[in-house]
Amino acid sequence: MSIAGKLPRIAVIGGGHLGRIHAKLLATNDQCHFVAVADPSAASRELVQSTLKLPTVEDYRDLEHHIDGAVIAAPTFLHHEIGRWCLERGVHVFMEKPIAASTEQAHELVVLAYENHATLQVGHVERFNPAWKAVCSTTRSESVRYIEAVREGVYSGRSTDIGIVMDLMIHDIDLILSLIQSPVEQVQAYGWQVLGQHEDFAVAQLRFRNGAMAQLRASRIAESPKRAMSLYSEDGVQHIDFGSSHIIAIEARDEVKRGERLADALPPDARSKVKDELFESWLHRTEIQPAAHNAIGLEHSEFIQSMRTGEPVTVSGHAGTAALSVAREILDAMERNKQSASLSPSPIRIAA
Repeated sequence: MSIAGKLPRIAVIGGGHLGRIHAKLLATNDQCHFVAVADPSAASRELVQSTLKLPTVEDYRDLEHHIDGAVIAAPTFLHHEIGRWCLERGVHVFMEKPIAASTEQAHELVVLAYENHATLQVGHVERFNPAWKAVCSTTRSESVRYIEAVREGVYSGRSTDIGIVMDLMIHDIDLILSLIQSPVEQVQAYGWQVLGQHEDFAVAQLRFRNGAMAQLRASRIAESPKRAMSLYSEDGVQHIDFGSSHIIAIEARDEVKRGERLADALPPDARSKVKDELFESWLHRTEIQPAAHNAIGLEHSEFIQSMRTGEPVTVSGHAGTAALSVAREILDAMERNKQSASLSPSPIRIAA
């Protein structure tokens, strides 16, 4: 249900690290009226009150009739419960990723949003990264054949209710699905559980019906943070650093593309010099630094615009469900991998 003609009232449900970021930005956004942060933890409410000087409530249900939209930044296992409560009342929902704990729950939220004419947006924030937006504006999706994605961070102690696939890898899953418009046909994966009951490191390989492939790696036990992706297409290679929003684009020069210059056709002495003139005579290398912007702020603006007009959002409930579905397939593949390893015969040891 659109709310054209008035300032939408928005609350944040969940006062943790990400919830406080949302609250801080929304409280200074002149496109909406910020209502409160809801969190059952007294410590979290006190932190919001002391650091952000914003009102809080203990129970999100106390916000009924006082809000038009909600940003849900609660633990994943609560996404469905809180999202359902909001959508059944016609409250527009911005759901932090993942959209829900299961695809069944996600599908129900999508249906509820449709039935109640409410916006359901999912917080896959990298879609709004200036580097990604720049790459998408120049990349032919059908030309992409291979993708490598790495997303690593140091252990923060946050999001321990889920593993690294749902916490970090799902960002890259969403990006890749938005670019490669083809069904996933095969999934292989391995996960490593180190510090708790969920995987802290994971690698996955996706094969798509159109022949494209993607290799993903995610970790929350790395020595330093890294958010990067490389796209290999028929047009060239693009290396993306999401942290700095920086792009390096490499493509063959025109005469090389046309096959007029072939390195392996050169005599040995000339071929040995190719490495020294690779980016001068053979390949064209361009560094791109798009204008910076606040990605979460752009998410908020799109959410508010959709609340007012009913316009579609970049990351819909359907897109969030698709990313979650592939993430669940990766977790299933990890479990199959683990079971296969446990059934493998022990190596035979021969004494010296």
